[in-house]
Amino acid sequence: MQTHAQHQTALELELALGDPFAPAGVFSFGSAVALDEQDAYPEEACALLDALGFYEYYIPSECGGKLTSFEEFVALLRVIARRDLTAAIGHGKTFLGAVAAWVGGSDEQKRRLAAVIRRGSQVALALTEQAHGSDLLSSEVEASKVDGGYSLRGEKWLINNATRARALTVFARTGRAGDPRGFSLFFVEKNDAHPTFACLPKIKTHGIRGADISGIRFDGAFAPDDALVGREGAGLEIILKAFQLTRTVIPGLSLGAADTALRVTMEFALARKLYGDSVFAIPHARMLLCDAFIDLLMSECVTVAAARSLHVEPEQMSLRAAVSKYFVPTTVEKIIKSLSVVLGARQYLRQEHCFGIFQKVYRDNAILSLFDGSTSVNLSAIASHLGQLARNGERAASRPAEVTNRLATLFSLSEPLPDFDAAALALHNHGRDSIIQGLADSIERLASLSSRSEVEEALIERVRGLARELLSEVAALNKSVADGLGEHGLAFNKSAEMFEQAERYCALVAGACCLHLWVYSRDSVGGFFAEGDWLVLSLARLLRKLGRDLEDVPPAHEQRVAEELKRLHEERQSFSVVPLPLAQPDPVTV
Repeated sequence: MQTHAQHQTALELELALGDPFAPAGVFSFGSAVALDEQDAYPEEACALLDALGFYEYYIPSECGGKLTSFEEFVALLRVIARRDLTAAIGHGKTFLGAVAAWVGGSDEQKRRLAAVIRRGSQVALALTEQAHGSDLLSSEVEASKVDGGYSLRGEKWLINNATRARALTVFARTGRAGDPRGFSLFFVEKNDAHPTFACLPKIKTHGIRGADISGIRFDGAFAPDDALVGREGAGLEIILKAFQLTRTVIPGLSLGAADTALRVTMEFALARKLYGDSVFAIPHARMLLCDAFIDLLMSECVTVAAARSLHVEPEQMSLRAAVSKYFVPTTVEKIIKSLSVVLGARQYLRQEHCFGIFQKVYRDNAILSLFDGSTSVNLSAIASHLGQLARNGERAASRPAEVTNRLATLFSLSEPLPDFDAAALALHNHGRDSIIQGLADSIERLASLSSRSEVEEALIERVRGLARELLSEVAALNKSVADGLGEHGLAFNKSAEMFEQAERYCALVAGACCLHLWVYSRDSVGGFFAEGDWLVLSLARLLRKLGRDLEDVPPAHEQRVAEELKRLHEERQSFSVVPLPLAQPDPVTV
């Protein structure tokens, strides 16, 4: 199996951080749980990441950093998150705090920000307020114009690293209340604002207990003119574009959580003996484990597609980032919940089985669907695109070459990615989604695989049939959306039915991502991925959830998936489309 360049750095980081199952260690499960019990910040883990220079991946290459590929960045975050989500989120929040400046800041602001990060200092995003949550247009923190700059007043709440951060990106009102162009962003270093600000007490949370979730109050803090990010009034536009980046990378954290949840459950299922055999031999338990594995692979396909899209199709990210941010964290939540059934009582233990890491992952992962737009916020964003997508569906399907000419670059993992262009980000994709609109093209490409001896003809036919069912579901969704808008007008966009259609759209995108990735990357990835059993089960699983009545999948596919899951666990490889060797336990010295 080929190790692609974008995975090599992830492998190097995996080996550098060591085996999390070790009895002790900075990034061991035992240390993570012990710190969680004390609500303590993972100081040593974050210091190790600093010592490895990981903060360089929060800085774009054009600013002298190492962030050249969002696909690579997501893979790196997954490595950290599989060990400790608290450390991954606490350290990684600097990227969230900085990203608005990378998208809309001046060259001088980017230079200053890069210098702050290189000193090992953290950066926070002061966005939400206690009274308004995700309703950004109701934000009350105000930036009033004064000589030479702005005076900040008001309180930001539920801010990760608000206390620990050396600098903040602050979202503040500079115009009329409720006016989308009445908000601006400011890059503020705390020394510049002192003493007219106060950090608020840490807020106790259900998960990531050690993280610095707090707030900050401004009382006339001065922000000079050169602290303004972009132009005055562009704050909402910049933050929405910045979210297209953060919503794309957050699913990498979810993949790390899912890998750990599945790994510790497999550890139990293979070692625990019941009724004369292992728990893994029990058909229902094995089915739950295999379903979790399939859901994890589907989530990875969606995550990789979104990350590569930032380079290939940034103008489509207003929809694609929202789909990834909705589908992956919610799917991983379901994965962890289903695995808890297999673990039984051990899901609750804060010690004993694998140091009690499962219950920590269960709690920590729940926050990921809330970051950078909750589930409802992302579904609303998706729903706002569906009308134009439905209108464009027939035209796009009749001329597939116009919407699929970039699919090879997007889904071929061996293809190098073009440089990311932040200026190409847009607030709406204008009815374009090449992932869905290129489905017919990938179905046609399946025919070229039928004559190749290494691909089972029966499997190709099964994939083709399932993919056609997927295409039928796309047509049905487009019709439902068009009919709803025709009958109810724009009010349909806010209806419960439209939100259901948005959920269905995410499932269809997930199926299309799986198909495209297999069509374009099976040769370069090879192995289990290329054989396609996982793809048959993925498409069938998605279609059944969408209500399609399908024939039973031959048991041989499920058997091969179960064998691969067991092999990856026993050989200590990641549960991934592109499995990587995991860090091995340190040799015992006598």
